[in-house]
Amino acid sequence: MAKITKELLLEKGVPKHSKLEQVKKINLSKLHLKTSDLDPKLFSQLRKLEELDLSGNLLTEIPDNLGLVNLRLLNCADNDMEQITSLNQFKNLEDLICEDNMYLTICDIHKIIYLLPNLQRLNGKDITSRANHLRFVNSQKLMSLVTDFWEKKFEVQLTETPTAAEIKAVAKYFVKSAIAEIKYGPNSLSEYTKWRVETIATEFVTSLVQHENQVSSESEGSEDEADHTCVLTSSDRRNMLNSQSSSAMSSTRKTRLRAAQDTTKSGKQVTSGSGEVSQNDTEDISRRSMRIQRGKESQTAPMAKHPKKDNNVAVKKESRTSKRDCSTPTAGSIPRKKSKYKKSLVLEPLHFLQCHSKDNDPEDLSTQLWACAFEPEIKNSLIPDGGLQSSQTVATCGGDSVCFIDCETGMVLHKYKSIGEELFSLAWTTLTVIVKDQKRKINVLAVGGQMGVVKLIHVKVNYCYGKIKAHKRPICTLCFCPNRETFLFTGSYDKTIILWDIGLPDCDYNFRASQLLVLKVCSTPLKMCPVPPCFDQYLVAACERGCYAWDISLTKYESKRNTKMEFLFPISNKKGGKSDCYVVDSLTFCNDDLVASKTCMQGSIYLWSWSQTLKRWNKRSTKVNAVILREVEWSNTDDVYIALTACPVENYLACGDEKGDIWMYELDEVTNEETTSRKKTSPTQILKWPAIEAQGEIIEGPLMNNVTTDPEFKYLVAVTDKNIIVIWKRT
Repeated sequence: MAKITKELLLEKGVPKHSKLEQVKKINLSKLHLKTSDLDPKLFSQLRKLEELDLSGNLLTEIPDNLGLVNLRLLNCADNDMEQITSLNQFKNLEDLICEDNMYLTICDIHKIIYLLPNLQRLNGKDITSRANHLRFVNSQKLMSLVTDFWEKKFEVQLTETPTAAEIKAVAKYFVKSAIAEIKYGPNSLSEYTKWRVETIATEFVTSLVQHENQVSSESEGSEDEADHTCVLTSSDRRNMLNSQSSSAMSSTRKTRLRAAQDTTKSGKQVTSGSGEVSQNDTEDISRRSMRIQRGKESQTAPMAKHPKKDNNVAVKKESRTSKRDCSTPTAGSIPRKKSKYKKSLVLEPLHFLQCHSKDNDPEDLSTQLWACAFEPEIKNSLIPDGGLQSSQTVATCGGDSVCFIDCETGMVLHKYKSIGEELFSLAWTTLTVIVKDQKRKINVLAVGGQMGVVKLIHVKVNYCYGKIKAHKRPICTLCFCPNRETFLFTGSYDKTIILWDIGLPDCDYNFRASQLLVLKVCSTPLKMCPVPPCFDQYLVAACERGCYAWDISLTKYESKRNTKMEFLFPISNKKGGKSDCYVVDSLTFCNDDLVASKTCMQGSIYLWSWSQTLKRWNKRSTKVNAVILREVEWSNTDDVYIALTACPVENYLACGDEKGDIWMYELDEVTNEETTSRKKTSPTQILKWPAIEAQGEIIEGPLMNNVTTDPEFKYLVAVTDKNIIVIWKRT
């Protein structure tokens, strides 16, 4: 046996270096090592170690406090391991190999899966979906059983308002009884179940004791929260909005409002491995998306100064932007990320597309397009330090189809159709899958709409590999959690937001989806965003009757949660403080702290601070006044569903309007100081609608439902209520 020394570690380490601090990989396999040979003082110097191979030794366990904080892969196969719960010290561990340890049971494996929050592979197999189900769904079920056990067997034995001392008196017997009597899952996992029940029951009584110790100060807060949580009564969205804007809202725009009433209710289902027919539009007419032709020259370059008619379609000469001066700069502005562009923001129309037409009808100017988003760029590992890479492929949805468009050429790369569906929302994620024992990243698009079904599309091969029956009523908004690639939030007209783990598809596109959380909403959610930089702590949503936030931390066991905060804005005070008088129809994070939100008929956009608002929040109440940093001028329209978008790299905010214009705001001058003035700041510029002719008629400025930019702001894309996609390019 070779005793472990610094020299041995340096000899076995990669890369070769004179200091242990620089070693990233060590192979200590087949050295007849025992547990006592692993010296924590020596191993704690391996601060950058990512891979450790201890296979083929005589280890019975891994010592505590080895200090390997960056360890990603551990191979302890073919040892004499008796327990592996000490591995919970490696919180960043992603890959574990522990096979051929005859004393380890299936319960030991389940324990370590639960204890390692980032574990993705076990003994060479992907366990992401299985692990998330065990950590969240299984834990929520056990918490429910423990709570029911307390209420039925112990709570009735206590006084109506038990003291902390009374709870402590029965705590030990409660935990012991829960372990013995609560049964869940197969008998082969009974040891694991008892281990988890003991932990959950102990935490449960501890929380009860803490609550009773603070009951005097918390009781008022509990009553307030109960009052505020459900103070908003439900009502039909169409009636509410029609009462505000029945004269202004077009009949085609009401189709989305009626969608919630026209959907047939059905149970939740998950389908994998089979998708609907998609179209790889090979015919030239569909591949070019029934393009509104503007002449050959203008298809790949900025619009000519004197455009000519071509195929009965022409661009009317018109000024494209109008610029206004912003208010005087102030000190202490929020820092902006570095951009490669040094000149001012100038955009020229590049393409006008009509690719969502019903039955490929070139005269279809009624299909509403609702959402657009750029495909994430998959970083090329062969190009080190490549910096920010910008994709030029954008996805758009509306009607029964999703189109994937190359912004430079204007070509439709793929088109996916779902017959009988009307799609309202989409969201991108990049999944890490295992193909032939190699990690590979793929881009997946989730789309949802009237049927309440989320469709998962592997974009590169244009294949819908699975469907999740997420809601009984239509889906109106989707978003992925940025730091959890498989976590998808779905918001619906059924007034709920559900967090799903969509799982990772295998080589045959089999996957497993799990429901993790249900967030109760007092009205329909219209747009939602996880709060940066800790995306798994809070979720904020713009809703039909206000703006709300939820605690989405999965360290808590409640599977159904009420709103944690309701944000109040000056517009609500102007309207008598009645929540049902205003619709917050969009919001977005401009950076890690600055939030932009707007309200129907507000005529402006609020820029407010998340961190300062959170500090202001009194936890005894759900309501909190948002800390407004600036109010910027916007259209005074009563049309809803017009979405905001932000480009953090360029520090810009953009929003379309009902006339086909896009209002753009540079955010460099926004300070961290709360404003008391209600003076509105003018936009930096307004991108005007370049009027066009189609079939001999001039198309007036349509309603811009959504706009988006790529990360570098090289392209700006807008989708409208007249089946037209507009692509601008930065010059």
